[in-house]
Amino acid sequence: MLYVTYYDLNRKYLVGIRKKINAQISAFKRIFGRVYYTCYAGQMLYLMNGEQIIEKEVAVTRKDCNLVLCRWVEDYNITCTYIRYNLANKWFLQFLKFLKEKQIKTVLEIPTYPYEHEEWRKRVAEDNYYRLHMHQYLDCCTTYSNFKTIFDIPCIPLINGVDVSEHKVKSTVRKNTDDIVLIAVATMRREHGYERIIRGMHEYYQLEGKRKIYFNLVGDGAEVPYYKQLVKEYHLEKYVLFHGFLQGKELDKIYEDSDIGIGALGLYKSGIFEGTGIKAVEYCVRGLPIIMPDDYGFKNKYFIFKVLNDNTTISMDSVIDFYDSLQNSNYILDCHHYAAENYSWDKILEPVIKYLTTD
Repeated sequence: MLYVTYYDLNRKYLVGIRKKINAQISAFKRIFGRVYYTCYAGQMLYLMNGEQIIEKEVAVTRKDCNLVLCRWVEDYNITCTYIRYNLANKWFLQFLKFLKEKQIKTVLEIPTYPYEHEEWRKRVAEDNYYRLHMHQYLDCCTTYSNFKTIFDIPCIPLINGVDVSEHKVKSTVRKNTDDIVLIAVATMRREHGYERIIRGMHEYYQLEGKRKIYFNLVGDGAEVPYYKQLVKEYHLEKYVLFHGFLQGKELDKIYEDSDIGIGALGLYKSGIFEGTGIKAVEYCVRGLPIIMPDDYGFKNKYFIFKVLNDNTTISMDSVIDFYDSLQNSNYILDCHHYAAENYSWDKILEPVIKYLTTD
């Protein structure tokens, strides 16, 4: 099997994507045995097996990349492919056509749909044309929202998963339950919408709320200056803490010292109104209750505080009520067990594997 990506997976801001891809590959390996994958860095396309570089080729353009991919598919007797979508162009269509002619079963993962409003997307006009022709060469795609077809391609709706073994579970509820510590771990893009929490804290402290609420923001990204500006304007420097990028033991410690995870609260900005965010799943597997918009993955769970998917301010009084409602429950283990049972990649990818292995 070949898992195709066009990313430089060593970039710091892609650490979440790299973890997800590695976990998916591990799940595929348990079925297909050897799974190669590709990555791109410094105008070089790499063919990898785990951490081992199998081959590398100069590939300056998408045309170069797809010509190299065609050769590798033949040289390594690839029988099925899983492609993480990075927009369509003429050469991507040529690659899909090649796979179809070789009768190689292919699934295209579209990580976010719709994606037109994502700021980092480029070549949109080109993509708008060529994506409408992909259905000629593809019989299956996936995404993380409840669509049955995308671009006239039959779609398997998935939920985001985690590698359960990589996430340390909180050891206990913090002793001081009078204070509430929120945490958001993200690349801080506009669709995270954390200004809704910051505004809510501003209103709460203006009304002289008696309990202390803190907000840990972990990660770098384009929205950090905006959040810092709001915090300064609202005089919340004591309560909203910016930690930058953390990993390993430092990240584990800040999770241990936090009470509630904050999911993506600005998905409406990208026209997304359903789906399961990977970060929410990671909070859950660590044993954290979550504040998030409605989600077709988490249904009727007492440890989820669902909010509207719009720009309304999040009420801190409601957050306090939610947190207090959890105190007589075993929510840490309940969160972890629910995530472990429902969000492992082995389980999530079952319909994809069934498609790839069925004649």
